[in-house]
Amino acid sequence: MPTTTAPRNPSRRGYTLVELMVATGLSAIILAGVLTSVLMITRSGYLLTNYIDMEKQARNALETFAVDARVTEEVEWTRASDTAPLTAITLISPDGDRNTYAYDSAARTLVRTDAAGASTNLITGIDSFSFTAYKYNDALGLQTIVPSTRTLGLLAAETKMVQISLSAIRSRSTLVDATNTVVSARFVLRNRIITN
Repeated sequence: MPTTTAPRNPSRRGYTLVELMVATGLSAIILAGVLTSVLMITRSGYLLTNYIDMEKQARNALETFAVDARVTEEVEWTRASDTAPLTAITLISPDGDRNTYAYDSAARTLVRTDAAGASTNLITGIDSFSFTAYKYNDALGLQTIVPSTRTLGLLAAETKMVQISLSAIRSRSTLVDATNTVVSARFVLRNRIITN
């Protein structure tokens, strides 16, 4: 008796090995693209968060400094030695309140200590920092004061404007460092009267 084969049902056909390999390869390429996109978006999110944090700290610190500088009548400067850069300024208001802004290079922070003695970290993660003092002379106009050429008393007596410059950095082990450089406007000590 001859054997008969059942007719093939096209709806029950399976995949060939070549088709499976092509589908797997395409799926791997698509998955790699999606994974790369997700990683890039995540990294961008972390960097953006770091930038926003640095900008917020810098803006709040400069606004706080501006408020204190507007009412200042006297200033006192601090530095480690006669040739060292300026590390702190104390702004003294007409009613005697003393607000000190000090750069702590070990902690990499700008700290404000108010009249009551309470300290607040205004900016963290500072990579470089400097105060710049300016004097005004009727004949010569605005001039930068070179701190190393003045005693602290003479420097304080001449200061009419102050500028803050800093560079902050945020690091994460798997990301590129986020950096932010801030150069403030020059803060005029309006209440401070200096005679030439």
